[in-house]
Amino acid sequence: MATPVSPDITNRKEASNEGLAEAKNPLEKVSQKDYNNRSIENTFLKNFVDPMADELEKSVAKTNELLDKFSSDMEAERKQRFKKMLHPLVPEELQGGGKKEEEVMQLVDQLIFYEESGDGKEVQINESAQLQELDETGKLAVTAHSLAAHFTTLEPVTLDRAASKLDSDCKLWLSRLFRFKNSIPVYHEKRYEGLAKIAQLAIYTKYPKYSTEGFEALYSRPPVIYISASSPPGLGQYLCSQLGLPMSCTCTVPCNTMFGASSKMDVAMLEKLIQDDIAAAKTPVLLVAYAGTPVVGHVDNLQRLQEISRTNNIWLHVEGNNLATLTLFSVPNSVESATSGDSITLDLSKWLGVPALPYITLFKDTDQIMTDTVGLTTVDSKLQLKCLPLWMCLQSLGHEGMVNRIKHSCELAKLFFEHLDKLPTVKQISREKKKRDKEVKNIKELISKAISALLVFEIVTPTVVFKYAEDSSGPGAVVAPYSSVSVEDPAEDKDVVYFDALNTWLAEAQQLANPNVPIDLVEIDKEGVCIRYCPLETAQVRGTKTEDIDQFIESLKSNLSVLNATTEQRKKFKSIVANHQNLRLVALDSWAGLGAVSYIPDIYVQKEGDLTDKEKIEINNLNSELVHKLKAQDTAFSTGHSEEGIICVRFGLITSDTDVDELVSLVYTTGREVEESSKFLESMSEKIRKGIEEANKELEKENAEKLMHEGVLRQVPVVSSLLNWWSPAKEQVKGRTFNLTSGKIIPTTDTYKYHMQIQEEALLTGQGTPKSPGSGQESTRSLSPLEMSKTAGEVKAQLASQSAASSPTSPSSPQPNGTVSVELPDLVTKTNVGSSETK
Repeated sequence: MATPVSPDITNRKEASNEGLAEAKNPLEKVSQKDYNNRSIENTFLKNFVDPMADELEKSVAKTNELLDKFSSDMEAERKQRFKKMLHPLVPEELQGGGKKEEEVMQLVDQLIFYEESGDGKEVQINESAQLQELDETGKLAVTAHSLAAHFTTLEPVTLDRAASKLDSDCKLWLSRLFRFKNSIPVYHEKRYEGLAKIAQLAIYTKYPKYSTEGFEALYSRPPVIYISASSPPGLGQYLCSQLGLPMSCTCTVPCNTMFGASSKMDVAMLEKLIQDDIAAAKTPVLLVAYAGTPVVGHVDNLQRLQEISRTNNIWLHVEGNNLATLTLFSVPNSVESATSGDSITLDLSKWLGVPALPYITLFKDTDQIMTDTVGLTTVDSKLQLKCLPLWMCLQSLGHEGMVNRIKHSCELAKLFFEHLDKLPTVKQISREKKKRDKEVKNIKELISKAISALLVFEIVTPTVVFKYAEDSSGPGAVVAPYSSVSVEDPAEDKDVVYFDALNTWLAEAQQLANPNVPIDLVEIDKEGVCIRYCPLETAQVRGTKTEDIDQFIESLKSNLSVLNATTEQRKKFKSIVANHQNLRLVALDSWAGLGAVSYIPDIYVQKEGDLTDKEKIEINNLNSELVHKLKAQDTAFSTGHSEEGIICVRFGLITSDTDVDELVSLVYTTGREVEESSKFLESMSEKIRKGIEEANKELEKENAEKLMHEGVLRQVPVVSSLLNWWSPAKEQVKGRTFNLTSGKIIPTTDTYKYHMQIQEEALLTGQGTPKSPGSGQESTRSLSPLEMSKTAGEVKAQLASQSAASSPTSPSSPQPNGTVSVELPDLVTKTNVGSSETK
């Protein structure tokens, strides 16, 4: 900012300059006097006025600088207030000017490997978090996702050409690898998103006016979607919500019940349902079948279902892990039409062990216009880039690499089946018995069998489902068919809940011992809890090898021996328990062990069914103490609860060399000891109660005599102290002590007279003999055991060991106010003099 200058000072300077100019100009005649005056004036201006002007100019400049700074500070403060006003609206993580790349990567690392504690403040290491180790193909897939995002920065013409090339290559490769000619792939992230689009295409095909009329085209003849009963729960509801249809448009087809595999679709029932729907003015639209059901892995009769679909013009969609076996062998083209439906869904990410590959749904394009209307085909280059990771992985693996990975998983399943066939107590659910009779020896036989059966999916079963069950290989009792004797079904006699608990324990034990062979617990209708292993889904991710399968089978045999010994001795255990009058068998079906018993005391044996709440509490306390003592000897015992609320002793799993008689005898003997200890405690508490009542009566009697002897005045607080000072009472009422050894009440006169309690403790510790008060001579009086009571610790030791011998202890100390005190383990009884209340 410019500094203002005073006009007077300016005029003076100009005048001085003019004077000098005139003096120097020789043409002008200036007098000497004028010249001198001007010199004086110039000197004055130079010495006084000019410094003042400079100083004033500096002060003005400084003031302007301060004003400028003040203005800038005000502007910064205004911006700060504005940011502070917007501060609550901005997320905490996004506040500020952003973070550096190193800080962002640290946050990502913390997001995966660290987790917050319960209070939400402390951060602890998450040991279970572990990224999968990727092979070359997996790393290539991760890189492909980054390249797909980077490709979007290309010029539109270049991007369209590259995306079109990727799409056409993947379409050709997939159709040939999975024997599905003239098919179009649809890439999607959700599992059943492709099926929902296929269902929409089937509806458009059946209802040409649906695109223009909407729901009115479906009103007269509503569509029907047929889904197998073995499909995942909620599939029908998902399809209806995606298509905007009511739940009445889905029909669940039951599985076989009389013969065949339990998870296969009942073809005869399907035909009947289709005819009923057609008769009811409904339109069958879509049929969802399985080449390997989600849980068991059974394959529907696809050849028969293909015929039914063609006859009734129904779209057939096939899913399942067995579709992966289409890549294993080269088969004639006639097999393709017999085994493949109109569309299939592939999960190459699990089958090949490559992360982040999309789901693929292949379908046959019958009408290009309908396909475009539904949105199954796209010309968007950015959407076509979804197949870039798949394109790069297929290039990296090649046909042989892809086949080898799927073949390795199928060989692991086959090896697993071979080992299970040798275990009689293992029931296989995923394979039918007819398949085990004729084993295939080589690949040529596999190919010939596939061509004759026209079912490529049934060459190898990649899903293993089994359960532990009783050995049913024995012949058992044979009854003539014409006999009138009714034989109960042995399956009905099995304790299903009990075997479910055994299978749950078996799965947990196997998973803990063999982490490289991941197994799952599944529940199947009419079979209960089973163990499922699908190497096609996990073998490539976990890197499972044949050695891992062998190790799994060895640990399985070891655990099965424990289960076999437990189930075999269970009946003997029940009979042994029945021979003991005080033991009652408790039915705990969900307990995976030998069984459970409850100890009943003798006084409640006869009236066990009519126990009161108080009696149940006493029995529970006794059994709790029993379990506590048993667990100190063997950790196989644990606490259980029956349906009636009675605490019981649970027996764990046993081995073949375990003596069940000895276990039951141990429980019975320990229970008897606990019962006797409780009886001793009850009798002693009764003895104490009676002794205290007797002491109360004597103390009340002495109080009455004292009142009559001393008079009423000595009972008044102020007067009694004066009288006692003037004329002290000769005799005072003393308390009583109860001796636990003798059960007698002893007066405390000697205690007050000789200080027996203090001197007795000194005697017991070996510090000397008791002395008489006021004398220096030692007392030769010896203390009898009847004069000394037991301590609480020795009583507790006596209750625990049931020992008759006990050492003498010091008597209970008398209370100054005449109170009798007795201490027992977990029992303290005190009675005040002159009061009938007992605590």
